[in-house]
Amino acid sequence: MEYSNEVLEATPERATKFLTGMGAVAAIRTMMAEAGMTDDDILEGRTLLLDVLAAPRKSSAAPDTADARAQRAATGELDQWDEPNFARYGAALRRRFPDVHAYVFKDLAPSTGTAAVRGVATFLARLDALESGADPDRAGTKQSDKKAVAFLATRGLDKDERKRLRGLVDVALGPTSPLPEQTELPEIARRREALSKLRGWFDEWSTTARAVIKKRGYLIRLGLANRKAPQRKPAAAPSRPGEPVDDIDETDLW
Repeated sequence: MEYSNEVLEATPERATKFLTGMGAVAAIRTMMAEAGMTDDDILEGRTLLLDVLAAPRKSSAAPDTADARAQRAATGELDQWDEPNFARYGAALRRRFPDVHAYVFKDLAPSTGTAAVRGVATFLARLDALESGADPDRAGTKQSDKKAVAFLATRGLDKDERKRLRGLVDVALGPTSPLPEQTELPEIARRREALSKLRGWFDEWSTTARAVIKKRGYLIRLGLANRKAPQRKPAAAPSRPGEPVDDIDETDLW
């Protein structure tokens, strides 16, 4: 039978509680013996549990690639870059080249995460268009546009910096390499096999226990039932001398 990883990984704790609970209460052991559980069956469960505990547990770290890490780093760097630099380059253009400022920063503002990547890409594309004179709507302002781009270069946004930023945009937008074909390591396969055997043992005997044990306190002791949430009861009037006191329900005191 195939079990999910979640079910398998929860089994050692459940099997431990089942074994210790049965060993601690003679009445439970007696009922299970009458249902056919021998000492050999208990020893089998203990052996299977110890085999699981000895097997290495699979690492919880998610698989990753160098490309994916670089993509996240590039996105983070662009996210940090856009706010202070949009502010300072915007202020410089607004004062000296207001028409260029209106063009470059139309509907453009600092953002976070992937939106920052899109914002920086838009900013760079508009600067490229100004420098090359490729935008037909600005045919009459080519000289002024080129001067504005040249001015930004004196403030640090030169060709090398724009090339660096374009490189970050390219990395952030991908593509990234897929994970190589994953092969299950021998120790991981061994642990899963051990867990599956333990789960089969636990399923057989926990099902038997539920069939033959009716006392809820015993099932709780075995880990096969949960305690009921306490319910508030209305305060009872003080008993008068001679009145009987309600019996205490000891069902769940195990």
